[in-house]
Amino acid sequence: MDFVAAMYGEPTILLNRQTKAASEMFHGKGQMLQDQKNTSFSAVGHLCDRGGTTTVTLFENFFARVKIPYDHLPPCFEVRRVDVSMEPLTLP
Repeated sequence: MDFVAAMYGEPTILLNRQTKAASEMFHGKGQMLQDQKNTSFSAVGHLCDRGGTTTVTLFENFFARVKIPYDHLPPCFEVRRVDVSMEPLTLP
C-alpha cells in the first residue's frame, strides 16, 4: 500500500455533507507519478527475502513512456497494476 500511495496518491474518499453520499475510493494528494512527471521509468521494483524465499514485486508506472510487456514476464515476478481514470470525479 505504501508504494502505491507514494506513486499514485493517498487513498481518498469524498463525502457530500448534505446527502451523506460517498465517492468511490481514488488516489488523492501526494502522487509522484503524473502524465507529465516521472514518465522515464516503467515500474518500481520491490525485492524481498523472507525465510529464504525471495520475491520480486513490480509496481507499474501507468504514465511510463515505455511500457513493460507484463504478460511476457516469468512467473517469479508479481505485478501490481493500477487502473488510472482520467475522468472528472463526481459525487452520487
